[in-house]
Amino acid sequence: MQGNEMSVAFENRVFNRRSGLGGGRMGCTLVTGFLGSGKTTLLRHLLHHRGDLRLAVLVNEFADSDVDSLLLDSARLNSAFNLSTVALTQGCGFGDVNGPFRESVHRIVDSKHNFDCLLLETSGLANPDKFVAELEEVGINLDLTVAVVDAESIDKIINLDIVRKQLQHVDIVLLNKCDLASLSQISDAEDLLEGLTGGAKVVRTQFCRVPLDLVIDCTKIEALNVVKEVSSVPAVLSHESLPKMAFRGDMYANTSATISSISHSDDQPEAVGDRSKSDDLQAGLPQGVSFSSVTFECEFPLSLALFQSKVLRSMRSTTGLLRSKGIVWFAEDRESRFAFQWSGVKRVECMRGQPWESAPKTCLVFIGIHKFELESIILQLSESADPQTKVSSESGICKEFARTFAQKVATDGRFKEPSLHKEPLVIFGLKGSPLRGIKESHLNGALMRVVNGKGSIFLTATPSGEEHNLQILLCEESVVDDAWHEIRLAASAVISKLCKNFCPCRSDLTAHHVH
Repeated sequence: MQGNEMSVAFENRVFNRRSGLGGGRMGCTLVTGFLGSGKTTLLRHLLHHRGDLRLAVLVNEFADSDVDSLLLDSARLNSAFNLSTVALTQGCGFGDVNGPFRESVHRIVDSKHNFDCLLLETSGLANPDKFVAELEEVGINLDLTVAVVDAESIDKIINLDIVRKQLQHVDIVLLNKCDLASLSQISDAEDLLEGLTGGAKVVRTQFCRVPLDLVIDCTKIEALNVVKEVSSVPAVLSHESLPKMAFRGDMYANTSATISSISHSDDQPEAVGDRSKSDDLQAGLPQGVSFSSVTFECEFPLSLALFQSKVLRSMRSTTGLLRSKGIVWFAEDRESRFAFQWSGVKRVECMRGQPWESAPKTCLVFIGIHKFELESIILQLSESADPQTKVSSESGICKEFARTFAQKVATDGRFKEPSLHKEPLVIFGLKGSPLRGIKESHLNGALMRVVNGKGSIFLTATPSGEEHNLQILLCEESVVDDAWHEIRLAASAVISKLCKNFCPCRSDLTAHHVH
C-alpha cells in the first residue's frame, strides 16, 4: 500500500465513525420492555451523560402521535445538527418492520454525522425480534439488547405473551423502579428474570441511572474520549417521518381537540371495552388481553384546576389504564412546557421542560385495556380544554388559599421562601443540603412523586439550573390545612429516607482514626 493510500485508510479508520474504530459496522443498543417500565427515561439518561458520543435515536411507540420525540425534544436538538425530525409511530409496532423503518435506519447509516451508536427504543407492546434482522440487513450490528422491567409491577404483567417475548433474547435486564418495591419483591423479581432470560445479567436501578458502558458497547469507540460529565453539546437524535393513522375528530364537540385511537390484541382476540371482561389489575393481566391507545391533541391550554380535579381523578378511578405520557400546556402557567408521565399510581410526574419553540399545544397518549375508560379520560380532558369553561382558579378564593398556604410554608425552616409571582400558583420547595450531598432536585423530585402518588394533591416541578422548585394550585374545593399537613408529612418521609445514611460525625477525624 502506497503512503498516500495508507494515510487515507488511517483517516477513514479514525474519523469515519460509520465504520467504527475497529473497522466494523455501526453498533446498536436495542431497548425493549413493557409499557411504563422506564425505556424513555433510560434514553434521556444516556443522552444526558453521553460525553462526546454521537448517538442516533429511533423511538417506536404504540400510538399515532410521536409523543416520545416531544418528550425527548428531538425537534430542537435535531435543528442544531440540521437533521430532519422523525415520527416512528404505530406503523412498525406489531407488523412488518420493512419500508419506513428500514428507510429510517438507512438514513442514519448514510448520515454525514457519522454516528457512533444507534439507540433503538421499541414500543412497549412490540416484539423486539422483528427489528433484529432489519438492523443486520442495513449494515448495523446489534451489540446489546436491554430489557427494562418495572420491579413494582412485574407480577401483574409477567404472564403476558408479549412480555415473555421481550425477555427471550436479552443481554441485560434493568430492574427499574426499585425505590417503589420491597426487598422481597426485588429478590423474587431477580430470580424470575434470571429464569426467563436464561441467566441474563439483572441490574437494580432507580430511574435507569446506569453507567454508559453498561448498555452501550464502547470497546470500539474508547479512543473517542468518552467522558462521564454532562456535555454542553446537545444530543443527536434522528428519526424519519411515517404516515399517521386516520383521526377520529370532533368526538366530543370540541373543535380545539383532535382525538385518535388504535387497538392491538396480545396473543388472543378479545373485545376491547367489554365490561363483563374487566380484569383486576391487582391479580395481573391475563394472556390474550387487548390493548387500546387513544391520543389527545389540543391547541388551547388546559385548565390545571380541572386537570387535577377531574382528569387525574378519572385516571385514578380506572382499572385498566397502563400508561400515559406527553406534553401539556396549562392555562395557569402558559409560558411553561410540561412533560407528563403516568406509569402507575405511584409514579405520576409533571415536570417543566425546555421552552416552547413552536406553537404551544397539549399532546397526550393513553394506553390501557379498556377503551371505554380511555375515552372517559379524553372526555374530561376535552372539558378542561374548552375555552368556554369557567376556570375555578380564576376566583378570589384560590388566591386567598395560595397566600395562606405560602404563609404556612414560610414557617417551616426545611422549605425555601415561597413565591406568589404566578398567583394563584404557589412556588415552593425543600432546601438542599450541600454538606450531606443532597441536591434540591433529589428532595423535591421525591416529594413530588410521594405526594402525587397519594392522589389527593397534584404537584408540578419547575427545575431551573441548580434550583428545583415545586408548584401547587389550591382549587375552591381544597382544604389548605389538610394540604399542608400532607405535604409536611411527605417532606419528613422524604428527608428521612434520603438522609438516612448521613453520619453527623463523619467529619470527626478522631472517630475515623485508623489504628
